[in-house]
Amino acid sequence: MKKLVTLLVVTLALASCSEEVKFSNPAFQAYRDDVFFNGIDVKAYRSSNGALTLVALAQDEEVAIDIASGAKGTYYLGTTNLNTMASYSSSFDDVNLNYETKIINGPVARMNSQMFAGGSGYTPDCVLLDGGYACNSSHATTGGSGSGLTLSVITNTSGVVTSVKVASPGNGYKAGDLITITGGGNNAKVRVLNVEGSNGEVVITENTGATVTGTFKFNAINLGAVGSPLVNFQYGTFYKIPIVPAP
Repeated sequence: MKKLVTLLVVTLALASCSEEVKFSNPAFQAYRDDVFFNGIDVKAYRSSNGALTLVALAQDEEVAIDIASGAKGTYYLGTTNLNTMASYSSSFDDVNLNYETKIINGPVARMNSQMFAGGSGYTPDCVLLDGGYACNSSHATTGGSGSGLTLSVITNTSGVVTSVKVASPGNGYKAGDLITITGGGNNAKVRVLNVEGSNGEVVITENTGATVTGTFKFNAINLGAVGSPLVNFQYGTFYKIPIVPAP
């Protein structure tokens, strides 16, 4: 009898998993301000140049994510590349809210991965440990729209800065600001990629040509006068979303 009960439990569990997988194919899910968002009608529209637009509709809600390319990779939001952006709209209780990742001023979230100029004579702030960099100091900066940004620098053996990490985000900066790093020859420069109030990323992990799969997260600002100033999407996933020609 005990074996029969165990077998029944296992069978029911497998059946339940099977139903869940079927229900979740395709899927577009995330947490919006800690509230679960589940797209009911989801499509990935492909333009003639290969760009994708993911559109997920739920009751009284819509999320749209424009991605500059359908190729596998990571695409950042809130940058000067307006071909990659995200928006959210809702109409609960006849109150229309619209949010979008736009270029705004704020604390720095991420610097560009490519140096504008590597400069010379810099002392590194970071050391490579267990496959990642540990940073224990930083350099002050000048330039850009804001103030207070400090960066930890990684250099080559010649003292040229090869990459940076945000140590202190400062405030008042915007995407595209050109920042000069003090120290060394005071000639290393790098651009701000995006800021904390309007940022995020989309990662395409698979594109079969018929479906697209990946993850996303973003902060977007309110375009109107009512509602909270920001909306936050975290732990976003899209799975095997059908790709169709753009209308």
